[in-house]
Amino acid sequence: MKNKSKPNSQIMRDLTRHFAGAGHWLSMLSAGIHCSHLWFHLTIVLLIFSLFFFQCTKQESTENATKIVDAHPKRIATTDNGVLEIAGKDEDQIHVLTVWGTPYEMGKAHGTLLKEQIQDHVNNMVKLMVEKSGQPVEALDHVFAETKPFIPQHFLEEMQGLSDGSGVPLQEIIRANLIGEAGEWHCSLFGAWGKATAADGHLYQLRSLDYETGANIQKYPLVVVYQPDDGIPFANITWAGVVGCISGISQEQLAISEIGDDYHKESDTFAGIPFMFLLRDILQFDTSLDEAISRVCSANRTTSLMYGIGDGELGELRGLQTSHIACNVFSPQNLEPLTKAHKRIDDVVYWGMSWDVPDYDGPLHDKLVEHYGSINAEVTIKDILPFVRTGSLQTVVYDLTAMRIWVANARADHESGPLDAFDRQYVKFDMAEFFDTADSLAKQ
Repeated sequence: MKNKSKPNSQIMRDLTRHFAGAGHWLSMLSAGIHCSHLWFHLTIVLLIFSLFFFQCTKQESTENATKIVDAHPKRIATTDNGVLEIAGKDEDQIHVLTVWGTPYEMGKAHGTLLKEQIQDHVNNMVKLMVEKSGQPVEALDHVFAETKPFIPQHFLEEMQGLSDGSGVPLQEIIRANLIGEAGEWHCSLFGAWGKATAADGHLYQLRSLDYETGANIQKYPLVVVYQPDDGIPFANITWAGVVGCISGISQEQLAISEIGDDYHKESDTFAGIPFMFLLRDILQFDTSLDEAISRVCSANRTTSLMYGIGDGELGELRGLQTSHIACNVFSPQNLEPLTKAHKRIDDVVYWGMSWDVPDYDGPLHDKLVEHYGSINAEVTIKDILPFVRTGSLQTVVYDLTAMRIWVANARADHESGPLDAFDRQYVKFDMAEFFDTADSLAKQ
């Protein structure tokens, strides 16, 4: 049965017609027409106003109710060292893969359980991203040759397992995992705590990924929950076949955000550890914000990037401006750049889209100030992100105090609705529960 309620556009046209006659009513009044007739018309207008605002409120309430859905994971497949589930609702569902064991075992479980997706995704992603960059595919092989001496062995073993499990040649797996190193990721981030989130006192962190949506990278979104033999349980918010990390959270209440930039461009090199591997090592091996910062600053870094690293136990986030030759650490007290659009805010670290981009710094600053004291995940999802319009490919909001995350992905080619991730439905995950489940599975 069709909904016969009047659309907002029709209600507005009705209102316009009534207001168009307002001058006539006043002239009638001045001419001595009986006032009761005028009051009758005014009552009708008020009733229409009420209906219009009721419908708007009802529509907004419905949108807000469906903007966030709980994960409610459902198991769909198992293999040695892995369990595959599906979480969320409708087109915005996300696969959740739980793996445990050695790097090779975890990679093979990933490849086995998502074989068809990886075969489709890796080949498509490499082909389209290479085409869009105007570079030959061999350029990624050059990147690998330079970075290989700096890549920890466990990544090479995991990618070999991924290749063996999926049937995709190892060279293609490696290429797919180095696209980020050869690309440019213009994104946004913030961390807010203390007075900024006084309503509940939690540490909230944003990771908005603004990147190529035309290559359909978002076709197979995936959260991989790792229970490694060596290291700390953590989750990689990624896509099928990608083991490097641009978004993620660990059981130690650490989370990462990342932004690309081009300062110190003259010093860029691939003779270092790819940033997606560097960030994942933070989640897998570090237990504190100090350890994570030390890891980044002491690493053989490659290109110019900015990071946000949050620590839920400490309850704070630090921003890092890095390049091959620099590693600068920022808190709210010394946050840079200090400009008219990018002003300091107590208990907040933020950057909009890159280093010193007023068109994004300004709106992000204004919304953070507007909601100061009550910043949380819901406010970020329902007001801050749609206003600033950042997070086209992937958006993640972390509550590092309660260990919850909210994840949205851009519309894939086969899906409907808004294109940008920040406009789509978010899936809410209770990560403490997922880590507990991973531990139980690994012990079986």
